[in-house]
Amino acid sequence: MKQKVIIKLFMDRNDQRCRTKAFKIAVSQPGVESAAIQGGENYQLEIVGEHVDPVVLTNCLRKKVGQAELVSVVSVVAAGSGANPEASKPVRPQPQPYSYPDFGVPQYQVYEVRDPNPACCSIM
Repeated sequence: MKQKVIIKLFMDRNDQRCRTKAFKIAVSQPGVESAAIQGGENYQLEIVGEHVDPVVLTNCLRKKVGQAELVSVVSVVAAGSGANPEASKPVRPQPQPYSYPDFGVPQYQVYEVRDPNPACCSIM
């Protein structure tokens, strides 16, 4: 399934080094077919590819370039496939549910202790 990922980058407008670094990180990810930066006030990195992990890509950009925000993930439909383009809706990345290990309730053995001489006080 081909998808288009848009990541918002917060960097200086004239910093060519950061843009180059962002491109290198984007195209080094497996499955990326193309990458482009859409300019304006805020730069948006648009990546098209198959089976691209947007969360891993965003985290790599945060570590190497600076602040990055995942904007959208949309599945792309080929023009000749005859599918309805309105059917492709944005797919938001879902967080992985974390399951805690189930150790269960500890089971304790209970022993009944009987006093051999019940007429006496056991405290004295």
